[in-house]
Amino acid sequence: MRRFLISALTGLTLLLAIVPTAIAYPEDQFNECMIAAKANPSLVGVSESYIEGFCDCALTAILDEGKNDVASANKCAKETLNQ
Repeated sequence: MRRFLISALTGLTLLLAIVPTAIAYPEDQFNECMIAAKANPSLVGVSESYIEGFCDCALTAILDEGKNDVASANKCAKETLNQ
């Protein structure tokens, strides 16, 4: 029984290490961010993948981690859009 328990816990630990982290912010918030970013004239010509990265970064910081919205948006813009 002890071997079974150790094997089960080891397997569970391995499974948790492999499973990707879930995104906690609502998908509709991500979609709204994408729409707003694409409508921003200063982002004309910026790759959609960079905009996706910005929205993911900003929403994770603001909604998931509770950080300041303006500071987080500025930091994420510098990290993802200045490519």
